[in-house]
Amino acid sequence: METDCINKNNAGMKNITGRIKMDKFEEKMDKLSSEGLSDSEIGEKLLDEMGDLCICPDCPMYNQCAQEKYEGLYCILGKSQCNLEEDDCICPECEVAENMELKNDLFCLNGSEKELRES
Repeated sequence: METDCINKNNAGMKNITGRIKMDKFEEKMDKLSSEGLSDSEIGEKLLDEMGDLCICPDCPMYNQCAQEKYEGLYCILGKSQCNLEEDDCICPECEVAENMELKNDLFCLNGSEKELRES
């Protein structure tokens, strides 16, 4: 029986068979990429799937500019085009972050999870 390493941030860890264990974000991105979707198509698909879970508009950093531009889901779509002032980040409280096992936060200022993992 195969047993995976148990660790909250287990990306990059190996299970007992020696294979790299992907977290949910990596699995989802890998699946969508294998379907031949472009980055923008992946973003649109994830927006459709998870947009209702997004709490970006409830964040203290979310301002009128972001609201007027209908911004949100920064963890997937990338940083804001607006000038946001850093304040208490609520990304870790979001169901999207939890469901996708995201490791970063402050996406509105720093970029998407994918961008942050690749940097």
